[in-house]
Amino acid sequence: MSVSRIAVIDLGSNTFHLLIVDLLPQEEWIPVLKDRRYVKLAAGGLHQIDLESINRAVQVMKEFAAQIRDWKVDATYAIATAALREASNGKEVANILENETGIPIEIIDGQQEAHYILKGIQSALPPLDSPCLIMDIGGGSVEFILFKGHDILFARSYKIGVALLFKGFHKHDPISENEISNLTQYLDGELDDLIHQLNETDRYYLVGASGSFEVIQDFMPKLQTGTHWSELALPGLDEYLSAVIEETLDQRKRRKEIPAERLDYIVVAYLLIRFIIRSKPPAKLFYCDYALKEGVIADRSG
Repeated sequence: MSVSRIAVIDLGSNTFHLLIVDLLPQEEWIPVLKDRRYVKLAAGGLHQIDLESINRAVQVMKEFAAQIRDWKVDATYAIATAALREASNGKEVANILENETGIPIEIIDGQQEAHYILKGIQSALPPLDSPCLIMDIGGGSVEFILFKGHDILFARSYKIGVALLFKGFHKHDPISENEISNLTQYLDGELDDLIHQLNETDRYYLVGASGSFEVIQDFMPKLQTGTHWSELALPGLDEYLSAVIEETLDQRKRRKEIPAERLDYIVVAYLLIRFIIRSKPPAKLFYCDYALKEGVIADRSG
């Protein structure tokens, strides 16, 4: 049996992910190693990546490169998204990372990012009978993909990642009513075409991809589960989101479901999710732990 070992690095604006898998025949793969590091590349904004963020990225990439060597990987694919795509020094930072590690960095556009996310999630979800809206919340951008079966009905990447929303709107602890109002108005303008598309759809399911939805799936009751997905209860979701939004940092620290690395950005992430479910309530809610990196593997193994 022919087996090859590949590594995928997802250089997100908030988190760097490493996934090493063994590719098998019939487009199957077996996970060998998963690693996740909070780099917060977009912490200083997307205009320019600051030196502190670059140093964090270099350190993490060196550690990833060491693991890739230890596991004798045959091929490595390093995919960079919004932070390196949008920053004025993004290509320069990518070159620094490549020179430090020997790993070539591919900076992809929003359309290619959405393609990988869709392919990864479709490889994990069971067949569903209604249009599904994928919502992948990153630090620099948020990808929305509305699909039914193999048909893509709407796909767009928006520059409304949680690092940017936090920097622009979350100034007080707890976040003020005025800041919430300003953020809601901003989302109303930015997501006008998406909400119009959803309003043209009679019924849809919301599919949250990793990130903040991972926290939600740790808290909300599960109606059914699969290997890489779960259906979550919708009743009580708005109340849960609102409770976290209104809390202080110290109160959020006492919540077991919120990891320390997400304590700052979780408020604006939950405001974004609440905005979507209030604008057009979904009929069902799913969480999927497959996303971009699994989509890259599906592309390479297909």
